[in-house]
Amino acid sequence: MKTLMFTISHQQFEELMCQRALSRIHHIEDLGHVRDQYVVTALVREEHLDAVIERSADRPRWVKWPRES
Repeated sequence: MKTLMFTISHQQFEELMCQRALSRIHHIEDLGHVRDQYVVTALVREEHLDAVIERSADRPRWVKWPRES
C-alpha cells in the first residue's frame, strides 16, 4: 500500500470509497462546493493505484505519513 495526496471531485471520491480503494484516510480537506473537490491524503491499496490516478484531478504525490512538523 502507498500513501498518496491527491485532489479529486466529490463524485470520484465517493466512487473510490464504494470500491474500497482507500484503506485509510489520513486527512481530507473540502475545497468547497464551488470547486467541488477534496484534497485527500490516504493509504491506497496497490491494486487500486491506477483507479486513483485516473480519477484524480491532479497528479497524485507519494507522501510519508505521519508528517513530521
